[in-house]
Amino acid sequence: MKFTLKKIYQLLIIGIFILITGSVNAQTYFNLNHLKNPKKYGPEVKAKFKEKLVYEYKVTPGKHAVFLKNGLRSSQFIAPQLWLNIKDTVYPYRVDIVYSRYPVHDSVYKEIYPLLCNRLIHTFEMDPTLNDEDLLWHTILQTHVDNDDQVNSLFHGVVIWYRTPEEEEKHNEQQDSAQGVKALVQTEKIAQGGIKEMVISIEGIKQSTMLDDSTRTAIEGKPLDLQKRILKQKFEQGAAKESTIKLSERTPLEMQQYKRQINEFLKNNQFSDSVVWKVMDRHPEWVDALVVNDWTGSMYGYGAQVVHWHLLNYKSSGIRYLTLFNDGDNKTNASKVIGETGGIYSAEAGDIPKIMNLFNLVRLNGSGGDRQENDIEAILESMKRFPEAKEIILIADNLACIRDIELASKITMPVRVILCGYSKEFGVNQHLAYLAKITHGGLYTLEQDIENLKLETSGNGELKEVKDRRFVISMLNCSPRPIYELKYAKESFKTYTNLDSALLQKDKVRQLELKEQQLLKWPKGVNKMERLLTLNLSGNELPKVPSSIKKLENLKDLNLANNKLKEMPKSFGKLKNLEHLNVSNNQIQSLSEFYINWFYLKKLDASNNQLNSALELNQLKSSQFINLSNNDIPELPAEIHQLKKLVSLDLSNNKLLYLPRTITGLTKLEELNLENNNIGSLPPYLYRLRKLKTINLAGNPLGEKEKDRIRKELPNVEITF
Repeated sequence: MKFTLKKIYQLLIIGIFILITGSVNAQTYFNLNHLKNPKKYGPEVKAKFKEKLVYEYKVTPGKHAVFLKNGLRSSQFIAPQLWLNIKDTVYPYRVDIVYSRYPVHDSVYKEIYPLLCNRLIHTFEMDPTLNDEDLLWHTILQTHVDNDDQVNSLFHGVVIWYRTPEEEEKHNEQQDSAQGVKALVQTEKIAQGGIKEMVISIEGIKQSTMLDDSTRTAIEGKPLDLQKRILKQKFEQGAAKESTIKLSERTPLEMQQYKRQINEFLKNNQFSDSVVWKVMDRHPEWVDALVVNDWTGSMYGYGAQVVHWHLLNYKSSGIRYLTLFNDGDNKTNASKVIGETGGIYSAEAGDIPKIMNLFNLVRLNGSGGDRQENDIEAILESMKRFPEAKEIILIADNLACIRDIELASKITMPVRVILCGYSKEFGVNQHLAYLAKITHGGLYTLEQDIENLKLETSGNGELKEVKDRRFVISMLNCSPRPIYELKYAKESFKTYTNLDSALLQKDKVRQLELKEQQLLKWPKGVNKMERLLTLNLSGNELPKVPSSIKKLENLKDLNLANNKLKEMPKSFGKLKNLEHLNVSNNQIQSLSEFYINWFYLKKLDASNNQLNSALELNQLKSSQFINLSNNDIPELPAEIHQLKKLVSLDLSNNKLLYLPRTITGLTKLEELNLENNNIGSLPPYLYRLRKLKTINLAGNPLGEKEKDRIRKELPNVEITF
């Protein structure tokens, strides 16, 4: 049977580049390197847009938009200040690239990819924060194109739609009301995938023929949390019943029913390709196999392929055992312990009724969510449950890191890793490559079996060197070690720890580590290493940073922690490519003047300094992790809500008296530490912090009534008072 979902596959290939950064830049929408090569990547870039045809372009009355004119065949902006003057005071939500459907030859219009890519390049040069997956992206083709004069009279350029702060607040309230978010947040603990994922799961189950009429009637019109409870009880009861009847002993009617159920599940849970079917077809020699399935987010369809293949080939199938894991049964990240996360369910491969119940139960218990998973714990636990297994097959998400990769050395059998969501362009997840290497297993794609991997590994899931030319390592960063080290030539893997030897090869040095070498001043010659990507000078006695640091314009990771720095030179702001900055444990009083230049900064650690202001902090619009603990910060900027990508914020041990109401706009925030401040109350509408997992409020003068209010607004958040 041939299964092709070409369109879905193409969309996935396009979408996975969202994940490609030196760290975890999961929100960037367009790959800047691809924009520079429109001949190769033009169609891919264009596919990210929703295309509209209009007679003449106009903005809907009552909406706000900035028109940045280019001209018919130009990509330069005539008046970029129209956006720059307001960008920090409004909320963009849509970007239109406006053309004319002209010229047309033989009734066919040919897309001009260089023009599209160049307009995007100039847009992101003007404002890098617009390169965001949360915005709507449209290409608009105007059709009033009778002749050259008519076309030239039309608008051509980029239009940025936005909301005022008041409109944004109203928009959020309307969304909350429409989705019932407030009520649901108060009753439903959905830690991984959120309410949207749970709604999708339950709606899919409702439409399934597995659901009997009585259960369907019982959940009709009930609140989401009650629907979930009823369904979980049903599937728990079904999964508790085990059958020893072999598939070969089942009646034709039973087999037909099983196939119908799995086909229905496949239909409702899309996947990008038929990689599991193809790999299993290629390897009939895999017998007494234990198949371990990542059962989160985008992986349901791939796991269903396993059972579907097993049903079609049950007379010769070598699959004997099946495990589904969901990374902890809805635990918060803060409560997950390596090796003890749980959420692991197993069955004999022939027990289809139990497996189908587990399909839904494990999904409901885990609530979806593609993120770091407990793959290794699931494998080790499954090996204990099924010691007779002779093969281990991991149905793995190529787009998710492995939370417990450090346990991989305990696996005593080869692991056959089937890569789901893989493409040659994106490459192989480094954790999965590491797992296949150290277990003497292999990587398996739609077209290729990659065994006997030529990799050099170090501890805890890290790759030292990639010699294998059959694949590339993806830019998905799963380890503390910057992934771009694996992208350069062999000499780039070397970490220089001696300044003299580094100076002899200064043109080749990518990573320089001079930590804890009792340096009393900035080492000479370092600023001449203009190809440097990572610089670690932590744990020295450095009193200042020279202005010549601006020469290190390619620097991505800079660690100056544990020195004696009091201020930074003005040229420090020239390091515009910084992604990770650690200046903790110094005596710095201000960094605010630099924030506006650090467009790409993902992680900032400025803890244990003497910072007395958080002004301009809102300029760090790409930041996901900010630690400003143990400083003297008295207040946060009202524009704090502009940090739309922020996941973790540590402001413990400061001098905060209150939080601005706008902090509830940090909709991606998961961890908030406000310990030991002087905060007497929190702003209203805390439930808008939909992804918040933990908040530490210990050491603040909060009254009991305020604590009760906070508990009610954040019932499923781990709160410390």
